[in-house]
Amino acid sequence: MTLPSDAQEELPPLKPMPRHKGHWLWGGTFDFQRNPAEFLLDAHEKYGDVFVTRVLTGQSYFIRDPDVVNAINVTHAKHIFKPKVVKQMWKPFLGNGLVPNDGESWKRQHKLIMPGFHKTRVDAYAPTMVDYTHDMIRGWKDGEQRDFRDEMVELTLRIVAKTLFDTDLAHDSETVHQAMQNIMEALIDHAQTPIPAPRWWPSERNRRMVRALDSMDGVIERLVAARRKQRKDRGDLMSHIVFATDEQGSMSDQQMRDELMTLIFAGHETTAHTLTWAWYLLASNRDKVAKAQAEIDQTIGDRPIGVDDLRELPYLEMCLKESLRRLPAVWIYAREAQMDLRLGDYFFPKGAILAVSPLATGRNAKYFDNPLEYRPERWTREFERQLPKGAYIPFAAGPRVCLGKQFAMMEMRIVLGTLIQNVDVNLLEGFEPDIVPPISMNPGERGMQRKVRFRDGAPVLAGDRDRTQGISSTHAA
Repeated sequence: MTLPSDAQEELPPLKPMPRHKGHWLWGGTFDFQRNPAEFLLDAHEKYGDVFVTRVLTGQSYFIRDPDVVNAINVTHAKHIFKPKVVKQMWKPFLGNGLVPNDGESWKRQHKLIMPGFHKTRVDAYAPTMVDYTHDMIRGWKDGEQRDFRDEMVELTLRIVAKTLFDTDLAHDSETVHQAMQNIMEALIDHAQTPIPAPRWWPSERNRRMVRALDSMDGVIERLVAARRKQRKDRGDLMSHIVFATDEQGSMSDQQMRDELMTLIFAGHETTAHTLTWAWYLLASNRDKVAKAQAEIDQTIGDRPIGVDDLRELPYLEMCLKESLRRLPAVWIYAREAQMDLRLGDYFFPKGAILAVSPLATGRNAKYFDNPLEYRPERWTREFERQLPKGAYIPFAAGPRVCLGKQFAMMEMRIVLGTLIQNVDVNLLEGFEPDIVPPISMNPGERGMQRKVRFRDGAPVLAGDRDRTQGISSTHAA
């Protein structure tokens, strides 16, 4: 067995690897494909924290053991890349952007882009996030039924457009929204079909995908050209990417396109679904809503939430952390061993697909008592300190930790806090969402249905009350 050069000399014996045998011919392929999240959770309960099964023609290892997860993310990250099949799936959409990229190319791109997420630059986006959330709320009418998931997808797309491109996409909003929807459908098709149709195949879905990609490429190309012509850093992420240089020069046009497409995709879809699941969990636990409302009312009052206020809203952050544990939008990710590896107490051969699930790690009762309970109060500093590395990984960890982690956490706290401040967190009576796991975990076609109820019964926003005096209010039923 070949081990990485930094492996220790004295190691305990290897543990046997439990196997999910599945069908004699195709192993666990169709069990996993039929309902991947359910398969994963049930198999971990049956076989433990690490097990192996055959998926398609290769062996896939499913892992929730914190030591092994941390070895994959951190200790031996240099020996573990994105799987070839995943890169192939992402290539038509994201090209060679940070998500599918690996090796020296990834290191260079990461180094070029990382300063764009400096705290000072990210903090400057907070007022935009508040303003756009307020704009969304102003469009609601008391008592109407709305799909909260659709609202969040539209809001987060608008926010990422402004912070990424410094534009509200007023002329491109429908183009971008429809293009991203078609791209997501194509991605789901690729993820669910063992051998997806090639891009050149003249199916209707492929034609929609090609049109969507052409539309997005056109928007990106036009905005990049305008920024280059202006020769001015406007404080957005695109300015940083357009003007970033290193000893090799600036990014190529193709790499710039790939990175911008990656940031658009990664910057809104998973954030929207995380906020959707946070809303669902809070609406299902009314006592937690009351605690979050009390914290915001006592700390912020009627004024809009600012970035400096977030450190004074610890319970709001706890609610999001617990939601990311309980129903993470990014519920699984995969890596591929580039050499024979010993990770923790297990052996993984070269070429092994290593599947790590934040959903499964968050359900591990060894580290989260009553794991199905939504309990934000568990997230004390003492609790976090005693968690082993690798036990809670909603943004992954190590060199490939999500580059936009701080951006996303700020955005989600501001959006969710502003909503709690102004409207009632609820679900339509009797409504229970579906849980659909492909790509990012979401509530499916039925969405997340709820009734609009303004706090105090009137659509008067925090921060706007001084301009709306005289509006009578009655408590909403």
